[in-house]
Amino acid sequence: MRRAELGHQGMRRPRCSYWLAQSLALVITAVLSTSAGAQALPINMPAKAFGDLPHPRPPDYSDPSAWAALPHRHDAADVVPENDPFGDRQNIAAVDVFYIHPTTYRRAENWNQPIEDAATNEWTAESVIARQAAVFNACCRVFAPHYRQATAAAVVAPSAMRAIGAYELAWQDVRNAFLYYMTHFNDGRPFMIVGHSQGAAHVERWLSEFWPTPIYRDKLIAAYAIGVALTTRSIAELGGGISVCSTPTSTGCILSWNAFDATGDPTQYLAMTTARHQQRYGTTEGSDVICVNPLTFSITELQAPPNKNLGALPARRGVGRTVSLQQGITLPSIAKGIIGAECNDGILRVSDVPQNDFAVVALPEGMLHFNEFDLFFQNIRENALERTEFYLRK
Repeated sequence: MRRAELGHQGMRRPRCSYWLAQSLALVITAVLSTSAGAQALPINMPAKAFGDLPHPRPPDYSDPSAWAALPHRHDAADVVPENDPFGDRQNIAAVDVFYIHPTTYRRAENWNQPIEDAATNEWTAESVIARQAAVFNACCRVFAPHYRQATAAAVVAPSAMRAIGAYELAWQDVRNAFLYYMTHFNDGRPFMIVGHSQGAAHVERWLSEFWPTPIYRDKLIAAYAIGVALTTRSIAELGGGISVCSTPTSTGCILSWNAFDATGDPTQYLAMTTARHQQRYGTTEGSDVICVNPLTFSITELQAPPNKNLGALPARRGVGRTVSLQQGITLPSIAKGIIGAECNDGILRVSDVPQNDFAVVALPEGMLHFNEFDLFFQNIRENALERTEFYLRK
């Protein structure tokens, strides 16, 4: 890939890539705002600027190894909780999910993950394919590309490091994977686009480029952009405008939430969101953050007590890794009725967050960024079934 395509020095940088990086910077800056946060999420900065280090080779999406999940093979997206009533139904699903994983690469040798980095790929399988992408295997076939994701340090790199190029390179892979999926796998089927954190920022980019095109607009059931702050004005302008999913069966719309412990303080996160919005638009008008409660999937039902939670996903080490798949190890049983949530001022405030037996990552100010799927696992799973079945009946 030529430097000119990556917004390298002297070239005009794509504005979407800039705001993509800004979206992620909100999360990482909040995490690193205290010494505890810096210790919880170590940042390994590459020694040279983007463009001064060699780029990893691009993925070949005709090669199955370039995919973290494909429906016709056994992989981490096939696992289900032990007490799940549905099971993996990808072989009969009429809808697809194209899932874009969050940042799982934190090394400093490259600005972008080499596709052949087996250790990172195994961690991706365990940490997010099994615990996020697999939530959709009851409703949908799951496609999840490996891509040259930007390393975690890219969001906090000084401008001299030209790290914006790392996100542009990552997006080009995601874009190529999606186009390959459409050409070789989709076969006219409806689909959902799902992403978390860096993946959610790529969902924003997807909407900017593909949402205006009728062939994609007509087939998109919903876009999930989880773990990035989307404002009312930004979605009103994204790809010509997309509405929030207002009910559990709304289609052609977007879902988003950003989770904090109810005892935490999202003040700094919201202040940074407002400042970013004002920088982008020159005004604070329209800076309200979108929040759809994943326990209700209704914008009129902002609060849900624990008994509305159909099942949070506890921890189980190793699920999704190659050895665990070979041994038939699956996800643990979901725990029902223990966690509530309320959308308040654009933030999903989570009550009764469990301290034991769950993979809850304690971040500063009560941020629950790494748990924005598993705490609401079964509600997301069952709503995806409800939403897709409604679309198919239309």
